[in-house]
Amino acid sequence: MEIMLVDATFMKKRWDDIESALRRAFEDSQFNDEGYTADNPVEFTRSAVEGRMGPGIKHLVAVDESGKVIGGFFCIHTVRKEGQEATDAGWIFAVPELDRESRREMVDTFFERAFQTLRAAGFKRIESNMGTSAGAKSLSRRYGFVHAPTAERANRWIREL
Repeated sequence: MEIMLVDATFMKKRWDDIESALRRAFEDSQFNDEGYTADNPVEFTRSAVEGRMGPGIKHLVAVDESGKVIGGFFCIHTVRKEGQEATDAGWIFAVPELDRESRREMVDTFFERAFQTLRAAGFKRIESNMGTSAGAKSLSRRYGFVHAPTAERANRWIREL
């Protein structure tokens, strides 16, 4: 497995493979936000690839030995506005056929690199929604995300960097 930090150019070239992997990963998921489906991670990621999230968006992509996309951590901000301390993070996934050990190794690498990238950009924390129930459980236990709801956002999670 190879994990790369890529920009929108890579994502555009590989979009069909990326979209297929995203849909397979989320097709049977129980989402935390009402009405969410596998379309949500696809459309959110597509908006970043098309430049609608602003400058400096990068993506961690995992590919297998044949070059097929097997996972990703998308929409990582590498540019911070003056005074901005927190950033959102995009969708994290692994294709369902990936074995548990490879999945854990991949996701550990995703977080290590994402945290490094965000710190290097000057961010102090991540403030994000958790897409799925399984993701919330795993990310809170293994990577230190804390549920911190507000009156406006019940599905709000924080991770200090």
